[in-house]
Amino acid sequence: MEDAAAVGDRVWLRLRGTGTHDGPFMGLPGTGRPIDITVIDVVRVVDGRLVEHWGVADRFSVAQQIGLVPGGPR
Repeated sequence: MEDAAAVGDRVWLRLRGTGTHDGPFMGLPGTGRPIDITVIDVVRVVDGRLVEHWGVADRFSVAQQIGLVPGGPR
């Protein structure tokens, strides 16, 4: 977790994950390339329980990193 903020019943999180592309992603077989992904999550909490969740992962960046679309590392 890189950042977190809470206002009322909502919590915003910025998460980062790293790994290796070793399995299929959007039809492309594993490349062995490293990946680094950022995810933004927003959750709503009621009485200490998570009742709603919205998440956005930067899949376009991953597609660039593994060579699926132009613009990634060479």
